[in-house]
Amino acid sequence: MYLLSIVRFVVGFLFIQHGLEKLWGFAGGRIDRDFSSLHGIAGPIETVSGLLLMLGLFTRSTAFILCGEMAVAYFHSWAPRGFWPITNGGEGSVIYCYIFLWLVTAGAGPWSLDELIQRLHPKVGKVAAWETYARSIMRMIVAFTFSLHGYRLFFGLFTVARGGRRGAQPMALDSLPHLVGLVGIVGGALLFLGLFTRSTSAVLCIEVAAAYLSSSVMRAAWPIRNGGEEAVLYFVVFLYFAVAGAGAWSLDQLLEKTKPNRRESRLTMGAAVR
Repeated sequence: MYLLSIVRFVVGFLFIQHGLEKLWGFAGGRIDRDFSSLHGIAGPIETVSGLLLMLGLFTRSTAFILCGEMAVAYFHSWAPRGFWPITNGGEGSVIYCYIFLWLVTAGAGPWSLDELIQRLHPKVGKVAAWETYARSIMRMIVAFTFSLHGYRLFFGLFTVARGGRRGAQPMALDSLPHLVGLVGIVGGALLFLGLFTRSTSAVLCIEVAAAYLSSSVMRAAWPIRNGGEEAVLYFVVFLYFAVAGAGAWSLDQLLEKTKPNRRESRLTMGAAVR
């Protein structure tokens, strides 16, 4: 699926900005070349890995490493500041972590150097069979974190914890009108269950695009600085769900499996009536 390659490239493009920030102060960021610290060593890892993701080279192994890095980053830097990812500043790390977990199974897609290498040297891979399950896990995690914005907008819950985000720009999703929070709550619940996934994801794509275009683009050019990084991540993931569906662990999949039985029942009843 070509959309997979687009998602991979966008994620790599966003992620490399964090590495460039630490190494060279990209977009006015704080340089940290203390490679003896976790934050400092993350600079070269994020720069090289982000570039590999954009190229689609060694995608699965790169994503596996980055999944672990994001897990370590979350529990080392963000979790001590509060329980909820939306309040402790670690929402981006959570989203990245599960996107990378999914990419371990999904691979790079057709527009990639990995695909070119695969054509020249065909190999039989079994990891791809797990993609639909990894997609389901990613869908549930992303639905959970996204729904928290709905509760914040509509009910005023989940205010930023002390030290969370460190004075960064407000999140794009927090700039939406109060009533839009209901869309996030209902949409997040449906997405978590994997029910009406394609149509729900399409609606949520519109919501996050509106949030980014109405607030973030006016603040700065780069998502790492304008408060819109999470919105862009949500957008590409929701877009993928809108096209590819919910994955194996979902109510949509369960309903799809029961269709043949319902069809047979209707045929049987029709034959009995005749």
